[in-house]
Amino acid sequence: MNTDDLLMQIMMLDFAVQDSALFLDTHQNDKEALNYFNEATTRLRNAKREYQRRGHALVNREIDAYQNDYLTAPWPWVGDNKCGCMKNVCNTQ
Repeated sequence: MNTDDLLMQIMMLDFAVQDSALFLDTHQNDKEALNYFNEATTRLRNAKREYQRRGHALVNREIDAYQNDYLTAPWPWVGDNKCGCMKNVCNTQ
């Protein structure tokens, strides 16, 4: 998986974690939702670690994560595969 795909996966997983957390706020006894939340959280954590292992930062406060490319690295929304959530290229099945 290339870095752009990994960043897109991080954004999708982050949304899944937030969305499932909101659902769990009102459905505390839903074991399937809790399992989904736990799996998404684990996958998000692993994806973030891999992205940082490759020398990229997700936020500017992760000084050790980006190995001096903070000023030269492209912005997350720059490039052919970068877009807002309303763009067709970001739609997922």
